[in-house]
Amino acid sequence: MKQWWQSKTPQEHLALILTAAAVLLLLLYLLLWRPFSQSLETKALLIKSQQTTLDWMQGNLGLVQKLRSRQKSGAGSSNEALLTVVDRTAKKIRLRQRIQRIKPQGDKAVQLWIEQAPFDTLMLWLSQLTQGYGIEIESLNIDRQEKPGLVNARLVLRRGGEG
Repeated sequence: MKQWWQSKTPQEHLALILTAAAVLLLLLYLLLWRPFSQSLETKALLIKSQQTTLDWMQGNLGLVQKLRSRQKSGAGSSNEALLTVVDRTAKKIRLRQRIQRIKPQGDKAVQLWIEQAPFDTLMLWLSQLTQGYGIEIESLNIDRQEKPGLVNARLVLRRGGEG
């Protein structure tokens, strides 16, 4: 190798040194700097995305608090017993005749067995209870029936915020 080097002219030495330096710089760029730079860009985009999400969440915090207080005040303003609310709303939506059994669990919860009820009606009723009265669905088991659209359900409803 030494003999090969000595056989080269000073101009060739300079060209070889500059070529080696250029290759070394290129390798450093490709193996170190470029991946590092791309990683920084990816992290910056991730941070920007998360910051946008955080800004959106903070912007909607007031709305969430307002809806929560409205739901709690709606639930708390009614002095009706949970069983009464469940029975009255089920009658109103014509679901009462589908309720086969109601079992109170103290004044804070009630267990229901519903048979051959239209699924859409059941979901609408549960939505009204949770959104309009602050009643929470503690457990819900639904079994579809042979006739399309009908279900049997077993559920436990609890007054929101009480446990």
